[in-house]
Amino acid sequence: MTTSRRKLLAALTATTLWPFTAFAQKLPQKEVLVFYYGWYGTKARTGQNIHWLNPDPARQHIADSPDYPVGGPYDSLDPAVIARQMVQIKAAGITGLIVSWWGQTDRTNDQLRLMLDAAGAQGLKVTAYIEQVSSAGGVAADTLYLHQKYMRHPAWLRRDNKPVIMYFDRLMQTIGLDGWHEAHKLIEKDAPDAMRFIGTANTLKEIAARKSSFDGLHIYSQQFEGAEFRLIPALWRARYYREWVRAQQGARVTTATILPGYDDRRLPDRKGKRPVIEREDGESFRRLWKAAIKAKPDWILIVSFNEWHEASQIEPSTAFGTRELDTCREMSAQFLK
Repeated sequence: MTTSRRKLLAALTATTLWPFTAFAQKLPQKEVLVFYYGWYGTKARTGQNIHWLNPDPARQHIADSPDYPVGGPYDSLDPAVIARQMVQIKAAGITGLIVSWWGQTDRTNDQLRLMLDAAGAQGLKVTAYIEQVSSAGGVAADTLYLHQKYMRHPAWLRRDNKPVIMYFDRLMQTIGLDGWHEAHKLIEKDAPDAMRFIGTANTLKEIAARKSSFDGLHIYSQQFEGAEFRLIPALWRARYYREWVRAQQGARVTTATILPGYDDRRLPDRKGKRPVIEREDGESFRRLWKAAIKAKPDWILIVSFNEWHEASQIEPSTAFGTRELDTCREMSAQFLK
């Protein structure tokens, strides 16, 4: 074969394969992301117990949590604690963390600085979860602050090579879709096409209304769906995740949320009948994992690593040990293959 014919064949092959290569590059990388809380403090390190109400190590009891962490209450600004947690998360097959963030002057901002380096050392990715919202201008200011301060870090979660930022549903509850559009315009003015934005939707109707305004959507407060009585739970799980992921089609990324259990009845501000999801010896979590995988989302989101108040944690506890982390390791391997 002459040199000119080889070049012609190579050019034709590249032209033929180009659409498929380009399509493959646009496919979102699968992720298993866990919601993480860095708001805990202890008297020994911080001078007061923060988010640990009346801890009693002798009885292994915390007044506002049904469960008790292995090793007892810890301080989220302790580098040794963070390093231990990152090792546990990595070993469980989880690929990244959605880190609860409550503002530029909050201790969760100090914690985020430590998280990025510790997570990066384990090959994990991190994004911030903006939870505190007062106005459209405030959302824009906080988002731009995070972009300028942290999003260049190599451990920051990215999609289309753009850093990802996520918002709790308080965004929609406080400023609504119009307020988000205003905030988005302010963000784009200073940082055009610099980020990918993941918002919240709690129903199929909300997905339809919000999908065009975000790069992706997710549900956090899934306990209300999960705690309802179902005549045939297996059929509900399959339909729920199938419809949820299908409704997101067309977004840059699709998500499915799972949780191991839920019980917030010890929180003093939660009144009336509350949703409770029993763990059923770990089977509840495993069933949700299987249904979510079958629905084929791009990302599976786990609520949560360490939300001890609501008993949704997978962090090791005296009641459950490493059971949920072991389940994550098994099921993540199936999802990510």
